[in-house]
Amino acid sequence: MIAKATSSIQVIARAARLLDALTAHDQPVSLKILAGITGLHPSTAFRILASLIEHSFVERSAEGHYRLGARLQQLGHRREAHPIIERLRDSTGESLHSDS
Repeated sequence: MIAKATSSIQVIARAARLLDALTAHDQPVSLKILAGITGLHPSTAFRILASLIEHSFVERSAEGHYRLGARLQQLGHRREAHPIIERLRDSTGESLHSDS
């Protein structure tokens, strides 16, 4: 059981490295470049990226290049919008409904 917990943490750390590498590039990035930047074996990077794609954290283009996905953008926008929504609520007296 302990080994599994350690493995999960390692996967999260690797996923974070991949996301950081994607964030550092304005354009979509190839698997080869991502593996080189993160020090991950290409097959390991590919498996993690595939899982991130399943959850919309990463997108893959038709050419096979990777970029940050829509879900990360949505999460970022929610954070930015929350204070604005609260100010509107306070100034209008309307109730606030949030799915987050």
